Amino acid sequence: MPRELSLPSGGRRRAAVAAVVAAVAGLLALTPGAARADGGLVSAGPSAGAVLTAAPAEVTLDFDAGVDEGQSHVAVLDVESRTVTDGEPTKAGSTRLRLPVSIGAAGDYTIAYHVTFTDGSTATGAHRFSVGTGVAPAPLDDAARQAGEKVVVGHGHGIDGFSAFLLVIDGAVLAVALALLWLRPRGGRAASLRLDPQT
Repeated sequence: MPRELSLPSGGRRRAAVAAVVAAVAGLLALTPGAARADGGLVSAGPSAGAVLTAAPAEVTLDFDAGVDEGQSHVAVLDVESRTVTDGEPTKAGSTRLRLPVSIGAAGDYTIAYHVTFTDGSTATGAHRFSVGTGVAPAPLDDAARQAGEKVVVGHGHGIDGFSAFLLVIDGAVLAVALALLWLRPRGGRAASLRLDPQT
């Protein structure tokens, strides 16, 4: 008697698909959000292209949504791509970041940021201002933009221990659910992994 290959029934197939969809949704909930289409930046001090006669004590960035201070990074760099920040960014209200700076020379400076919002989306950007030169800063070229992004995006966010644990649990639950669905009794008989020796 030839062996019959039994495919999962429609109900089992739907249950398996539902389990996969639930697991994927759980995994996506733990991954970082997408970048904001509009960049999220509403205003900055100093603003892009600002010509200052005196060095500011801090820079501020205002966004259109609440920022996650612990997952956001801001840096101010001189023309040699050296940071001139004097601390870490702090929240001032729900949508503003402030960063103290220590600028001791005239020149062009780049503000670079990589911000994570409370909804999980992110925004990355950079702009320049000048101090004590009396002229607008040089346009932000690719080298300066990349140097700024390297500083602010280079900070690893990674997955925290609890999220990693949840990912492992999700994977284990998915594997067990699929195994149980596949091996569950068919046609009133208990499922078996053994091959029928009769041919």
